[in-house]
Amino acid sequence: MKKIEYVRYIDDILVIYDTTKINLHTINTYTNKIHSNINLNATYEEDNFIAFLDLTIKRRHTKPEVDVYRKRTTTDTTINFFSNHPIEQKMAAFRFHITRMHSLPLNPDKKQTE
Repeated sequence: MKKIEYVRYIDDILVIYDTTKINLHTINTYTNKIHSNINLNATYEEDNFIAFLDLTIKRRHTKPEVDVYRKRTTTDTTINFFSNHPIEQKMAAFRFHITRMHSLPLNPDKKQTE
């Protein structure tokens, strides 16, 4: 039996499958034939990594490893505390980063980096 994992968030879809049992382009070809107005643009794993939403997923032998995905242009800056913005806006970025760190299944080293 062919095992396929399927995860969808709005219009982003992640399909995990065994490439030894399923041809690389079979899933993409099949989904594009379902409806003429649907055209999936596939992004394939490179060097055991794939970016999905704001995550980097690395394939390991036992289980996938998750990390936070950052583009090369990411600056990791937030609103300066002394700027003329409401305190709610200044704190929102910190709350987001802390919540993301606690909600993702990161290993201790990745949590420390985050």
